[in-house]
Amino acid sequence: MKSFALSFAIVSTIALSGCSALAEPSTTPTSSPVVASMTPAEAKATFEQIATESCEKAMAEGVVEQSTSSDGFTLVMVPKDEAYLDFSAAYFEADDIYELIWEVDAFSSCGAAISFALAEESGGESDLQVTFNPTDSTFETFQDLGEYGTNRLKYEINAGLLSKIEVLDSTVVDIRTISYGNLQETDWNILRTAVDRYLEEK
Repeated sequence: MKSFALSFAIVSTIALSGCSALAEPSTTPTSSPVVASMTPAEAKATFEQIATESCEKAMAEGVVEQSTSSDGFTLVMVPKDEAYLDFSAAYFEADDIYELIWEVDAFSSCGAAISFALAEESGGESDLQVTFNPTDSTFETFQDLGEYGTNRLKYEINAGLLSKIEVLDSTVVDIRTISYGNLQETDWNILRTAVDRYLEEK
């Protein structure tokens, strides 16, 4: 499948120190066309391609994800060659909370891609159920997490990439927007502050 598929198993259990465990993403991904209707199999295949290209772009150019929940937070990941003191991902919450992010699947831009890649690595198929809604051109995914409950998400697509994720089975409304590249100084400050505080406590 994709060149970085085998790397996801490693990176999902170690610190995001520059995403060093990931292979280089492709530089010219092709956007997946969205059609009027899709069978479940077509929806899953199309969504997998979109999810993979989104994660590749996030790793290559950096990404900022912002939550609109009441305790809203911001997640930041920078390209590995721009890592700050060997760390490349962190998040910010209100009340002056800055923390490092240790797993790639914390990012909505990469979570689904990791699920697909890990399933293929193990010789199976991802248990993500995917449907396409032609009325608004969105994808919905469902995953049974066993004792941890279920996970149902709605994805909006823009220019062939994941652009907005809504949690559908939560008691708290949570919508996360995704912006690729062009990180602002405020975004960089989240990473620098989280890293500095982490190193001061060591």
